Amino acid sequence: MLRTIATLALAAGLLMSGTVQAQQDGRPPGLTLANFQYAPHNRWGFSHVREVIPTANIAHDNRRVLALGTAASAGQDFSFAYHGKQRQMDEIAAEQFIDGILVIKDGRILVEKYYGALRPELPHLMMSVNKSVIGLLAGTLAAEGRIDLGKSVAHYVPALAASGWGPDPLQTLMDMRDGADYTEDYENMQSTVRLQDCALGWSDADYCPANGPRGGYAFFPTVGRKPGNLGKFIYKSGSTDVMGWVLEEATGKPLATLISEYIWQPMGAEFDANITIDEAGFALGDGGMSATLRDLGRFGLLVQNMGRALGRQVVPAAFLHDIQHQPADPAWPYLVNSDTRKPYYRSFWWGVGNGKGDVEGEGINGQFLHVAPEEKIVIAIFSSWPRADVEEGPYGWVATFDLVEALISNFSTEKAAASQ
Repeated sequence: MLRTIATLALAAGLLMSGTVQAQQDGRPPGLTLANFQYAPHNRWGFSHVREVIPTANIAHDNRRVLALGTAASAGQDFSFAYHGKQRQMDEIAAEQFIDGILVIKDGRILVEKYYGALRPELPHLMMSVNKSVIGLLAGTLAAEGRIDLGKSVAHYVPALAASGWGPDPLQTLMDMRDGADYTEDYENMQSTVRLQDCALGWSDADYCPANGPRGGYAFFPTVGRKPGNLGKFIYKSGSTDVMGWVLEEATGKPLATLISEYIWQPMGAEFDANITIDEAGFALGDGGMSATLRDLGRFGLLVQNMGRALGRQVVPAAFLHDIQHQPADPAWPYLVNSDTRKPYYRSFWWGVGNGKGDVEGEGINGQFLHVAPEEKIVIAIFSSWPRADVEEGPYGWVATFDLVEALISNFSTEKAAASQ
């Protein structure tokens, strides 16, 4: 199976490198539940998830839409300094398998470009940027007294008492420092995250156990504990799903309804979003949410504006301040490509640690949201990388970080003023 996936990824890379893939209006031949996450099928699959997996709707409110001004040049190609050269945005998008890119400054869209199968009205899979939505939802519910982030998972979900998450406080899960024995290796089909795909209806590939647990409510109680993990930042998608279960139990409402009522409608979304659900209705809060590019940008503006939207406080400012101002993690496990980055992880957000309060939502296959409060810039990117998790190369995390920094530099206050 691994060899098959690698071959598909290589073939897609050879097919699309240096060019923008032609737009696809119909379901690609051969797309199945087993391969929609992998190249070349993911180029279409990530913006048509509702046609692959059951979803629950996340409603917006037509009466409360946050208006965004748009520069006349927003959809045009443009050049900027990137890796020491003047490069065209369309050229970089082809290299990095970008499906859509949005740059908002001072509440005004400066760049809005779509590639591949994506359109302005189509929701695109957010992957783990979804986690950052759950983080703000949890912080808002905590401020209302609906949950206590200092109480344990087992306090809210007795069914998880014997699981790896049972004794841990909710904030510990949100910082990914819990003691669950959960492994996240996307190229190992026996890692917990891939077996979770099988249980929650994201895959029916040949690596899926014939008699494995069906659905999240059955799967997550089976994940054991590894005491040595406690207190260390170890990325575990399942921790967000457990948090979503906690929020449902604490409020008596489905996760999709909570996101709609507490985040999506109050922030002024323009379109409905959706989130995948399994056969028992368990919503995949770690990465099953899809949204339009503009609405991902509006979510970033919610953070930039310290939780305010449409004249009201949606998310507590103190909770966002806590996310934006944490010390660097001295045991950071990932590559750091810049001396200006002193990263950390807090409440399902990636802290840049640049002294300016910049934070990011990040998802495999190139889903990305960067909020730069001092520059008043939000950058949202949807992609369909051939491989799920890539650090260095023509595409991957380092290339994305470099692209974001180059765009922020290009649209700095002076240059943005000159372009108006």
